[in-house]
Amino acid sequence: MNIRKLEIFYKTAKCLNMSQVAKDMYISQPSISQCISEIESEIGTKLFDRIGKKLYLTHEGKIFYEYTRRILNIYEEGINVVRSSKSNKGKLVIGASTTIGTYIMPYIIHKFNKKEKDIEISMIIDNKHNIEELILNNKVDIAFIEGTVNSKEIILKDIWTDELVFISSINHEWNGKKYLDIEDLKNNKFIIREDGSGTRQRFEGFLENNDIKFNSYIELSNLEAILNYVKLNIGVSCVPYMSVLSEENSKSINVYRIKDHKINRSLYSAIHKDKYISKPIECFMKFCEKTDILNNK
Repeated sequence: MNIRKLEIFYKTAKCLNMSQVAKDMYISQPSISQCISEIESEIGTKLFDRIGKKLYLTHEGKIFYEYTRRILNIYEEGINVVRSSKSNKGKLVIGASTTIGTYIMPYIIHKFNKKEKDIEISMIIDNKHNIEELILNNKVDIAFIEGTVNSKEIILKDIWTDELVFISSINHEWNGKKYLDIEDLKNNKFIIREDGSGTRQRFEGFLENNDIKFNSYIELSNLEAILNYVKLNIGVSCVPYMSVLSEENSKSINVYRIKDHKINRSLYSAIHKDKYISKPIECFMKFCEKTDILNNK
């Protein structure tokens, strides 16, 4: 068993198409087939079912796939760490869920770059579900998300607190209210984030805990789009407070809280448990933990 064989198995298990793997890796299809047979012989079990012209992972194949992914990630990580150790400069690829990437990270990175000029940062912003996949596949060094994750391979650390608020058009029937009652949420059309969003997960959890049901909704994947729909009085929404500070100040949108309720949520740093904590990662994590996102300190 060697890294090359593991790469061939991993790519084959991922796309379940030997012809495609052969094309991508510039080797013949018989060589791919022989490599898979050698791995199965060495392990002593079948990793693929061959039914007709299609490949399917066996139960054992699925288990071996997860371990192979982690082995290849650690191997790649080791090479990157050794290479970066030759230089005082560092590189970070940071993942962030949409809210954090849009409203928190610009401020964080701006401040951090002033302090640490030799650490280069690139950002990937996506919904929480996709960020989790990037962590598992070693595409980001560290990430920042709202809500929990499904994988036990990811370590979460609670570093910030965020608040969700309800918003409406200035022409909505809520206008003039100081606080909302639970009953006010019923019989409204909600403009909500897409499935996989941390904001949506927390919002739906609040509704479920308070036995609230709403009749209809429009699903959007962009916070700016949600604000525009709300301004046009197409519906109401529940969004992170930090995302509507300017609209609240300009009075272009009304912001509300539920009477006797506060919808707080934790914001987490997220890193793979096998990830090597390099000096740039450690430096950035400590900087984030000391930063007050609400008071910009």
